[in-house]
Amino acid sequence: MHPSLRHTNDPHRDDPHRRDPQRNDPQRNDPSAREVVNGTAWRAYCERMAALGDRILEADFPGATDADRAEGIRHLANQVACWLTYQLAATDPQNPAFFTHNDLAYRWGGPNVDQNARRAPIAGDGVYRLTVTMNACEKFVLQVKPGDMHAGRTDIVAETSSTALGVGPGDTVEIILSADEQPGNWVRLTPDARVLHVRDYYFDWKPEQPAMLALERLDTQGQPATRVTPERVAGMLNGAATSVENSIEVWNDWVRTTGDRQPVNTFSTPATVAGGVKEVVYGFARVRLTDDQVLIVETDPRVSAQWDLQLYSPGWFESLDFANRQTSLNHVQAEADPDGLIRVVIGALDPGVPNWLDTEGRTEVFATHRWLDPREQPTVRARVVPRHEVRGHLAVSTRSITGPERRETMRRRSAHVAWRFRA
Repeated sequence: MHPSLRHTNDPHRDDPHRRDPQRNDPQRNDPSAREVVNGTAWRAYCERMAALGDRILEADFPGATDADRAEGIRHLANQVACWLTYQLAATDPQNPAFFTHNDLAYRWGGPNVDQNARRAPIAGDGVYRLTVTMNACEKFVLQVKPGDMHAGRTDIVAETSSTALGVGPGDTVEIILSADEQPGNWVRLTPDARVLHVRDYYFDWKPEQPAMLALERLDTQGQPATRVTPERVAGMLNGAATSVENSIEVWNDWVRTTGDRQPVNTFSTPATVAGGVKEVVYGFARVRLTDDQVLIVETDPRVSAQWDLQLYSPGWFESLDFANRQTSLNHVQAEADPDGLIRVVIGALDPGVPNWLDTEGRTEVFATHRWLDPREQPTVRARVVPRHEVRGHLAVSTRSITGPERRETMRRRSAHVAWRFRA
């Protein structure tokens, strides 16, 4: 048929909507939608990430060595993957899904390596059921938040824990989250509720089944999700880019300014942190040592039933290699001296004592000390001593650790991590 004759008998040939079926589509008049459709939004996202690649080369980020530079680029790639994955999989409060972060892949914000951390999107007007099967989990803390700490949202809408609910290892518990009160275990949601954040803790690092969590939205369960729209993709790209930008800038600045509040190799006075667990107090230190020096950290563990001391990379605030190196100790793992005190040796080389924290050969690390619900104000004393004199600053009863013993300790840590972050 000749092109000029194709619509001769078409009764809709003068209908403007027939000629342009998207003419009245609001997406055509939405700049964000147009930018997705024509590719501008994707290019803008890539340009923002490229700008961050230049930003982390500036003087206020770690960069003294080639290893520092490589670690920074890897951290940027880590954050790109983290927040794109989050936006793709865990931002629909009608169909909530847990996103596990601060695991073996995504590390940022000074994670506690004694825990798993998960987040899921929620809405203040929804009705949700969280089922937790504890297995080997020793404790969990549940928080409802209006947003992310690195986005400036440090307030907590609601908080509860396994301790408050009276559950422990091997138990299963159901919790309802909603605006209206419910029978049984209930957490109130307010209109600004946006994020459900659950931390599950493991102190005695054994190769056992970790907690299993299931989150359901009961008032919309089974309703199909709407097909993806340009507006939603635009929001996803912008949300991911903004989260990467905030994370890179906020945590580098936070580590630097927090470390600058006291002299190097000195811990801050333990206190609560906005956005952290309400019942935890934190002390921080910038640790800077040569290979011939160690930092001996002394504290009284009896002020708190649960505590830990952990090491992180400066700038990126990533946990160090906790699976294959002893970069953390807690109230179960550390050995106390006869006077009841805990003395931990931080250094690059193994001093042959049980309570050693491995800096991975770094000249500088960032240290975090945590205490859970302490009965009194914790105190931390730290002093730098020559590595060859370390024995003279420890209790005479301090055990010696042989190479095979250290390797067995590392094997047990690695086995636990393999189970905790199982497929």
